[in-house]
Amino acid sequence: MSRYLVFQLYAPLASWGEAAIGEVRHTAALPSRSALLGLLAAALGIKREDESCLQTFNQHYRFAIRPLSNDEQWLRDYHTVQVPKENRKRHYYTRRDELTQAPEEVGTMITSREYRCDAYYHIAVQETSGAPFSLEAVAQALVYPVFALYLGRKSCPLALPLAPVILNGSLAAVFRQAEQEEYGLLCPELSLITHDQKWCVWEGQHEGVTEVATVQRNDQPLSKLRWQFTTRQQHSGYLREEE
Repeated sequence: MSRYLVFQLYAPLASWGEAAIGEVRHTAALPSRSALLGLLAAALGIKREDESCLQTFNQHYRFAIRPLSNDEQWLRDYHTVQVPKENRKRHYYTRRDELTQAPEEVGTMITSREYRCDAYYHIAVQETSGAPFSLEAVAQALVYPVFALYLGRKSCPLALPLAPVILNGSLAAVFRQAEQEEYGLLCPELSLITHDQKWCVWEGQHEGVTEVATVQRNDQPLSKLRWQFTTRQQHSGYLREEE
């Protein structure tokens, strides 16, 4: 029997950043590992520049994701962004620096950003040996976060409380338990877009699921300061019925 921290994620708009190539900022269909780690780290008050703390933190939590929405849609938004011309002699540390150090070099770039609309998920978190924060501490932080939480972009604030709860059992069992009204992890107002989804994704080994496929995702953080990531394996399949 395993212990999991289970919470919900919902917002009218969410953006799970893929590799940024050119002027289009794509979004994945599911939350990335880096986004979920960032959400937990922000709740706990770990600062982005605390490289050593983040490197330790990022190694000790595994995630499983169960999509709940049957009406999720994709949106592309048009943007214009002011950016300075490339100049290797200048160093910009803030957005203010980019716009004020050499205003005559600032130009406009047209970009597109993608979002997921009405995305709704249950997230299960499992700690590994040596984790710097217990599941209880993480749950408390999700209720009273240190920094503001959002789903991928600051323009995507949460629309529901995370309602974290610690549950015991197989992965299938805890996702089923999360459906019970007593835990407050299924919003009645979202019943029109919520369905009994048996498909989920996970990392590592878990009981109660049948694996169908494995893919590589390039979303394991290596360095926040250098914005570097490496690959990991993500499994997908179905929740097994409990006997």
